[in-house]
Amino acid sequence: LFQLRSGHAPLNKHLHRIAKSATATYSQCEESDESVHHFLLSCPAYTRQRNILRAELGTKAHRMKHILNEPECLKALFKYIATTRRFETVFGDV
Repeated sequence: LFQLRSGHAPLNKHLHRIAKSATATYSQCEESDESVHHFLLSCPAYTRQRNILRAELGTKAHRMKHILNEPECLKALFKYIATTRRFETVFGDV
């Protein structure tokens, strides 16, 4: 959670900044830099998972300040992260 809040999650924008990724974009969409904002709110590779998140959180799912900070949003956030499987290679099964 702290890594997502601080922008230091193992997503390509951060990994590229610390020379651990050749590019800042995500290979599944190549739409823009793979930032926390992109991962949570706009990456087309996770549209299905994001729709489930939005169904659970309603309008709060449209703002990072709610998703990352409100206790009632955290269970849905962690479910979203687990279903995207984006961090599986780093953290294992979350």
